[in-house]
Amino acid sequence: MTQTILVIDDDAAVRGSFQLVLGEIGCVVRVAEDGLQGIAMAKEQRPDLIFLDLKMPGIDGVETMRRLLAMDPTFNIYVVTAFSQEYLDDLKQAQAEGMTFQLANKPLSSTQIRHIARSVRSLSNVSKDSHRISLTLYVVSVNPEIQKVVDQLSSVLAATYRAGFWVLNVVEVLGMPEKALEKDVFATPMLVREVPEPVLKLLGDLSRMHSVLSAITAENGHGAGTVVL
Repeated sequence: MTQTILVIDDDAAVRGSFQLVLGEIGCVVRVAEDGLQGIAMAKEQRPDLIFLDLKMPGIDGVETMRRLLAMDPTFNIYVVTAFSQEYLDDLKQAQAEGMTFQLANKPLSSTQIRHIARSVRSLSNVSKDSHRISLTLYVVSVNPEIQKVVDQLSSVLAATYRAGFWVLNVVEVLGMPEKALEKDVFATPMLVREVPEPVLKLLGDLSRMHSVLSAITAENGHGAGTVVL
């Protein structure tokens, strides 16, 4: 099924980059140079995924997102911005207003753009292991949906590993952006397996516990890089 992606950014070079990268994996990419144009395009044809810049002429990214979500609260929006305090305060307010979005750290590489796009598709990874494991979940904030994922994952880990042989940490990126930057977390929600090595990053629907467990327990030789769920 062809994915339709909307990129809202006032920088022509950025729009062109997204078109090139996503076009190579078969996505239909529509671009808008400001928020109002993006809203009109989303109304005309519902995108599967929206990449949204924050700093734009006219209405900014937060107001654009507010209007998009008022139109359709199920939009899958990735706000593309540096994880810096300049923008995080506005995003904290947006989150407090109940707006649902994810974060993608600017600048994104072509590989990272593809990973995010594929995270809305259905892919699977299978394998198994069982020694010691350390995981960190990076999220915008801990809302009821995320808490449910944390509870489910904790139960799965407790059933799979002996007590004291697993740990699950949660990092709220809006409150601790430096931790996300330190670990090269380029989007949320992302589950990072730090132990055993090599480091593995999971991006996508983390509620799919079977796929999550299969990926994080993969044998070391098959577990490096980023896995899209």
